[in-house]
Amino acid sequence: MALNSSDDTIIKGLREKESSSIKILYKEYFPLIRSIVQRNSGNFQDAEDVFQDGLIVLFRRVQVPSFTLQCSLKTYFYAVCKNIWLQRLERKYRLLYQADLEVHEDMEAYSADSNNLKEKNLEKMRLYQHHFLSLPQDCQSLLTLFFRKIPLKEISVILGLKDEAYTKTRKYLCKNMLRRKIFNDPNCQQFIEYD
Repeated sequence: MALNSSDDTIIKGLREKESSSIKILYKEYFPLIRSIVQRNSGNFQDAEDVFQDGLIVLFRRVQVPSFTLQCSLKTYFYAVCKNIWLQRLERKYRLLYQADLEVHEDMEAYSADSNNLKEKNLEKMRLYQHHFLSLPQDCQSLLTLFFRKIPLKEISVILGLKDEAYTKTRKYLCKNMLRRKIFNDPNCQQFIEYD
Protein backbone atom coordinates (compact mmCIF):
# COMPACT_ATOMS: atom_id res chain seq x y z
CA MET A 1 0.00 0.00 0.00
CA ALA A 2 1.40 3.40 -0.96
CA LEU A 3 1.67 5.99 1.78
CA ASN A 4 -0.15 9.24 1.29
CA SER A 5 2.13 12.26 1.11
CA SER A 6 1.37 13.51 4.64
CA ASP A 7 2.17 10.06 6.15
CA ASP A 8 5.38 9.97 4.15
CA THR A 9 6.28 13.49 5.33
CA ILE A 10 5.62 12.63 8.99
CA ILE A 11 7.70 9.43 8.83
CA LYS A 12 10.53 11.26 7.08
CA GLY A 13 10.34 13.97 9.75
CA LEU A 14 10.48 11.41 12.56
CA ARG A 15 13.51 9.77 10.97
CA GLU A 16 15.19 13.17 10.80
CA LYS A 17 14.11 13.98 14.39
CA GLU A 18 12.05 17.03 13.43
CA SER A 19 9.80 18.27 16.24
CA SER A 20 7.24 19.48 13.67
CA SER A 21 6.31 15.84 12.95
CA ILE A 22 5.58 15.21 16.63
CA LYS A 23 3.45 18.37 16.77
CA ILE A 24 1.44 17.19 13.75
CA LEU A 25 0.93 13.76 15.33
CA TYR A 26 -0.19 15.33 18.59
CA LYS A 27 -2.59 17.74 16.91
CA GLU A 28 -4.15 15.19 14.57
CA TYR A 29 -3.95 11.92 16.54
CA PHE A 30 -4.11 12.80 20.25
CA PRO A 31 -7.91 13.42 20.27
CA LEU A 32 -8.42 9.91 18.88
CA ILE A 33 -6.14 8.33 21.49
CA ARG A 34 -7.72 10.36 24.29
CA SER A 35 -11.13 9.16 23.16
CA ILE A 36 -10.26 5.45 23.25
CA VAL A 37 -8.52 5.72 26.63
CA GLN A 38 -11.34 7.72 28.24
CA ARG A 39 -13.97 5.34 26.85
CA ASN A 40 -12.08 2.45 28.45
CA SER A 41 -11.67 3.46 32.11
CA GLY A 42 -8.88 5.98 31.62
CA ASN A 43 -8.41 9.69 32.21
CA PHE A 44 -6.62 12.52 30.41
CA GLN A 45 -3.27 11.76 32.11
CA ASP A 46 -3.56 8.10 31.08
CA ALA A 47 -4.20 9.23 27.51
CA GLU A 48 -1.10 11.45 27.55
CA ASP A 49 0.99 8.55 28.93
CA VAL A 50 -0.30 6.16 26.26
CA PHE A 51 0.25 8.74 23.51
CA GLN A 52 3.84 9.34 24.68
CA ASP A 53 4.56 5.61 24.84
CA GLY A 54 3.01 5.19 21.38
CA LEU A 55 5.28 7.94 20.06
CA ILE A 56 8.31 6.15 21.45
CA VAL A 57 7.26 2.89 19.78
CA LEU A 58 6.59 4.66 16.47
CA PHE A 59 9.85 6.61 16.64
CA ARG A 60 11.86 3.41 17.19
CA ARG A 61 10.06 1.52 14.44
CA VAL A 62 10.51 4.19 11.76
CA GLN A 63 14.25 4.21 12.45
CA VAL A 64 14.44 0.67 11.06
CA PRO A 65 15.25 1.07 7.33
CA SER A 66 12.97 -1.81 6.31
CA PHE A 67 9.93 -0.29 8.10
CA THR A 68 6.88 -0.15 5.81
CA LEU A 69 3.22 0.45 6.54
CA GLN A 70 0.41 -1.77 5.30
CA CYS A 71 -2.22 0.81 6.33
CA SER A 72 -2.42 4.54 7.00
CA LEU A 73 -0.11 5.99 9.65
CA LYS A 74 -3.17 7.03 11.67
CA THR A 75 -4.53 3.46 11.71
CA TYR A 76 -1.11 2.07 12.61
CA PHE A 77 -0.55 4.58 15.45
CA TYR A 78 -4.08 3.99 16.75
CA ALA A 79 -3.42 0.22 16.88
CA VAL A 80 -0.11 0.72 18.70
CA CYS A 81 -1.71 2.99 21.32
CA LYS A 82 -4.75 0.75 21.71
CA ASN A 83 -2.49 -2.24 22.39
CA ILE A 84 -0.48 -0.24 24.94
CA TRP A 85 -3.67 0.80 26.74
CA LEU A 86 -5.16 -2.70 26.73
CA GLN A 87 -1.93 -4.14 28.16
CA ARG A 88 -1.99 -1.53 30.93
CA LEU A 89 -5.62 -2.26 31.74
CA GLU A 90 -4.91 -5.97 31.87
CA ARG A 91 -1.96 -5.41 34.21
CA LYS A 92 -3.98 -3.00 36.37
CA TYR A 93 -6.89 -5.39 36.78
CA ARG A 94 -4.59 -8.33 37.41
CA LEU A 95 -2.93 -6.32 40.22
CA LEU A 96 -6.31 -5.30 41.66
CA TYR A 97 -7.46 -8.91 41.56
CA GLN A 98 -4.29 -10.03 43.35
CA ALA A 99 -4.67 -7.27 45.95
CA ASP A 100 -8.17 -8.54 46.78
CA LEU A 101 -6.80 -12.01 47.37
CA GLU A 102 -3.93 -10.92 49.63
CA VAL A 103 -4.24 -10.96 53.39
CA HIS A 104 -4.87 -7.51 54.90
CA GLU A 105 -2.13 -6.08 57.07
CA ASP A 106 -4.14 -6.33 60.32
CA MET A 107 -4.77 -10.03 59.60
CA GLU A 108 -1.14 -10.80 58.75
CA ALA A 109 -0.21 -11.54 62.35
CA TYR A 110 -2.63 -14.48 62.29
CA SER A 111 -1.42 -15.82 58.98
CA ALA A 112 1.08 -18.65 58.70
CA ASP A 113 2.24 -17.01 55.46
CA SER A 114 2.95 -13.57 56.96
CA ASN A 115 6.73 -14.06 57.05
CA ASN A 116 6.63 -15.33 53.47
CA LEU A 117 4.67 -12.22 52.35
CA LYS A 118 7.09 -9.88 54.11
CA GLU A 119 10.07 -11.65 52.56
CA LYS A 120 8.50 -11.43 49.09
CA ASN A 121 7.92 -7.69 49.54
CA LEU A 122 11.54 -7.25 50.61
CA GLU A 123 12.69 -9.19 47.54
CA LYS A 124 10.55 -6.98 45.29
CA MET A 125 12.06 -3.86 46.89
CA ARG A 126 15.60 -5.20 46.47
CA LEU A 127 14.90 -6.01 42.81
CA TYR A 128 13.47 -2.53 42.20
CA GLN A 129 16.32 -0.78 44.04
CA HIS A 130 18.98 -2.81 42.22
CA HIS A 131 17.63 -1.78 38.81
CA PHE A 132 16.87 1.79 39.85
CA LEU A 133 20.51 2.24 40.91
CA SER A 134 21.67 0.84 37.57
CA LEU A 135 19.91 3.67 35.69
CA PRO A 136 21.96 6.63 34.44
CA GLN A 137 22.33 9.30 37.15
CA ASP A 138 20.12 11.81 35.29
CA CYS A 139 17.28 9.26 35.18
CA GLN A 140 17.69 8.51 38.88
CA SER A 141 17.49 12.21 39.73
CA LEU A 142 14.50 12.84 37.48
CA LEU A 143 12.52 9.84 38.72
CA THR A 144 13.32 10.57 42.36
CA LEU A 145 11.89 14.08 41.98
CA PHE A 146 8.91 12.74 40.04
CA PHE A 147 8.13 10.10 42.70
CA ARG A 148 8.21 12.89 45.30
CA LYS A 149 5.32 14.48 43.35
CA ILE A 150 7.34 17.52 42.29
CA PRO A 151 5.70 19.13 39.23
CA LEU A 152 7.45 18.61 35.88
CA LYS A 153 7.93 22.35 35.46
CA GLU A 154 9.90 22.50 38.73
CA ILE A 155 11.86 19.37 37.81
CA SER A 156 12.90 21.11 34.56
CA VAL A 157 14.29 24.05 36.54
CA ILE A 158 15.97 21.91 39.22
CA LEU A 159 17.71 19.67 36.68
CA GLY A 160 18.37 22.44 34.14
CA LEU A 161 16.36 20.75 31.39
CA LYS A 162 15.13 22.58 28.30
CA ASP A 163 11.40 22.72 29.08
CA GLU A 164 8.47 20.84 30.59
CA ALA A 165 7.72 18.91 27.37
CA TYR A 166 11.31 17.63 27.16
CA THR A 167 11.25 16.71 30.86
CA LYS A 168 8.02 14.76 30.35
CA THR A 169 9.47 12.83 27.40
CA ARG A 170 12.66 12.15 29.36
CA LYS A 171 10.58 10.88 32.32
CA TYR A 172 8.80 8.38 30.02
CA LEU A 173 12.09 7.16 28.59
CA CYS A 174 13.57 6.70 32.07
CA LYS A 175 10.46 4.91 33.39
CA ASN A 176 10.44 2.60 30.37
CA MET A 177 14.15 1.88 30.80
CA LEU A 178 13.53 0.93 34.45
CA ARG A 179 10.47 -1.16 33.53
CA ARG A 180 12.44 -3.05 30.85
CA LYS A 181 15.34 -3.73 33.22
CA ILE A 182 12.99 -5.13 35.85
CA PHE A 183 10.88 -7.25 33.50
CA ASN A 184 13.97 -8.62 31.73
CA ASP A 185 15.46 -9.72 35.05
CA PRO A 186 14.98 -13.50 35.51
CA ASN A 187 14.34 -12.88 39.22
CA CYS A 188 11.29 -10.81 38.29
CA GLN A 189 9.47 -13.81 36.85
CA GLN A 190 8.60 -15.17 40.30
CA PHE A 191 6.56 -12.02 41.04
CA ILE A 192 4.55 -11.99 37.82
CA GLU A 193 1.19 -13.72 38.00
CA TYR A 194 -0.28 -14.93 34.73
CA ASP A 195 -3.79 -15.88 35.92
